Amino acid sequence: MKGLKRIWILTVCVLLLLTGCKKEQDAPKQPEIERQEDQENTEKEQEPSAENPESEVPEYSDAERDLTSEELREFTRWINQGSNCGNYGFLLSEYTRPEDVDLSQVFYAGAGIENMPLSEAERAEYLKITGDEEIYTDCTKLTTGQINEFLEEKLGLTLEEMSRELSWVYLPDSDAWVWQHGDTNYMNFTCVSGRQLSGDTYELECVPGDENYEVFVPSCRLTLQKHGEDYRFLSNIYTAGVKYSKEIWKIEDQSFNVDLGAPWGDVLFVSYAPDKSAYGNQDVTFSIIKPSDGAELFQLPAVAEDNYLRNEVFHQIQAVSFKDYDEDGNTDIIIIVEYQMTIHTDDGDKRQEVRLYRSRPEEGDFILDMDRMDYLNMNGYNDRIETVMEHIEDAGRAE
Repeated sequence: MKGLKRIWILTVCVLLLLTGCKKEQDAPKQPEIERQEDQENTEKEQEPSAENPESEVPEYSDAERDLTSEELREFTRWINQGSNCGNYGFLLSEYTRPEDVDLSQVFYAGAGIENMPLSEAERAEYLKITGDEEIYTDCTKLTTGQINEFLEEKLGLTLEEMSRELSWVYLPDSDAWVWQHGDTNYMNFTCVSGRQLSGDTYELECVPGDENYEVFVPSCRLTLQKHGEDYRFLSNIYTAGVKYSKEIWKIEDQSFNVDLGAPWGDVLFVSYAPDKSAYGNQDVTFSIIKPSDGAELFQLPAVAEDNYLRNEVFHQIQAVSFKDYDEDGNTDIIIIVEYQMTIHTDDGDKRQEVRLYRSRPEEGDFILDMDRMDYLNMNGYNDRIETVMEHIEDAGRAE
């Protein structure tokens, strides 16, 4: 009996041992569960949510930026020449809303719109309405349709929506407006600075005229909005303290930091292209600038009278060099300029010209070395700086 009892106890122990091993094999491993939970939590953290704004994808926003010189030049041309010279009139009055524009300034010279002469019937109607005996000066006639088309393009408005009336004579029979005038209110403007306020809105500081132009109207801050391929006028505010600057006409690759010796020292030599948007025959100019504050120390003398060309227009500067060409111990300036001819010549449609500016330290200036220049230009020694230097001694003897 004792033997049977021992066998039974041994059997039970074996069965219990086998059952425990099976349960350990069937149980899932705890580390694997933890790794799976960590992966799920990581994926949730990467999803953007209102509680975690830093994880959201940032939306695009137009940052305000200053306009480049090239952009300012394009806006200057657009104001002066755009729409067949129909844009400048919007800068001749002050307004904070488009509907407050002074239409008499905008349409004074016709705003670049095709102008048809008065018919005999219109002429008679005009004289009857005005009580005049005759029309003594030029007349501009625009139909209501022409005016509305123009205003829609430039302001997004019609004549009826404007707050200021057009002070022209209205001819009911032809639905036309007539303005008798003998001059023009044309004024060219220069955009001296500006910025892009948003994707389609621009603000420009504009100065009337240029450095040689008597100012008749104030400087202004103009706001434009891009509309298709053109711009619409939003506001124009008169401003004080905005001064004319040639900086937007600077020719970067022909402007240099240079030591010109006494009395100048280290200066900026700056080449300025002419503002062709207003004056197609204006010549290039050159200035010596103080680096610390941008003040103009000296403007080199012009070759053409009043710096206006006659039968040619400025094309490009081919070379600028700073050399003591007359060997007097002072740094002189040699410039080669190319012009586009406006009349046909046997020599071609372009011509080159060398300019020699001789330094005079005691007088504190540079003067045109006309005798040497004439010799070099007449003999065609003006294509390269090397050619000029090769023949400069002969030019000196020919004085």
